[in-house]
Amino acid sequence: MGVTLWRNNSGAAFNRDGRPVRFGLGNDSRLLNASMKSADLIGISCNGRFVALEIKKPGWRYAGTDREKAQQNFLDFVRRNFGIAGFVTCVEDMEQLFMGRI
Repeated sequence: MGVTLWRNNSGAAFNRDGRPVRFGLGNDSRLLNASMKSADLIGISCNGRFVALEIKKPGWRYAGTDREKAQQNFLDFVRRNFGIAGFVTCVEDMEQLFMGRI
């Protein structure tokens, strides 16, 4: 589809001293992560647009949970800045998202 994507694992672990180590794009603090969660797949299209895809199981529907709202906030941020972003449950969702944008 003309897009290169990378897995964006996000979370926290503890080092040997018991101190938390945060990882993942935009996961700088617990507060930021609660309000904006970066997407599962991050990449770039062949025309240079930033791409963010939040992958969901087939049949998934937005329910407005706190986690989904934070994910939506990130996707909205990407779109406001001329990127391509969305929730996807299948290849057809990706095709529709990219249609006319790459």
